[in-house]
Amino acid sequence: MTTPANERREFIRVPFRTEIEIHTPARTIRSRSSLDISMNGLRTETDGPAPEPGTPCHVRITLSLEEPRISITVKGLIVRAEPGTLAVHFTEIDIDSYEHLQQLILNNAKDPERAEQEISTHWGIRKPLDP
Repeated sequence: MTTPANERREFIRVPFRTEIEIHTPARTIRSRSSLDISMNGLRTETDGPAPEPGTPCHVRITLSLEEPRISITVKGLIVRAEPGTLAVHFTEIDIDSYEHLQQLILNNAKDPERAEQEISTHWGIRKPLDP
């Protein structure tokens, strides 16, 4: 499976709408309109002032509002902040959240075979180092 020549991203991005909380040292950002998500980050709509790029954060992505509540929790960095949107790069994720995120991507990808190939060639959320 090959990636288009102009595609620079490591992972497929998929659209997904849910509740997201992004906790930074200065504030908590809540959104109900994630624009897209991948195995190593997300982009979401926001209102109010955006944190500076490089700001560390904790992200909670709600998958189920019913009990027991299921969510994906990750540590990340704000990598882009523009009026109305911000992007987070995931830096750490626990195994349960990783498995939920992987399933979310596979279930929502337009090309699940490509998504599965990308996931299987990476170690966690980071590209493996070349020997």
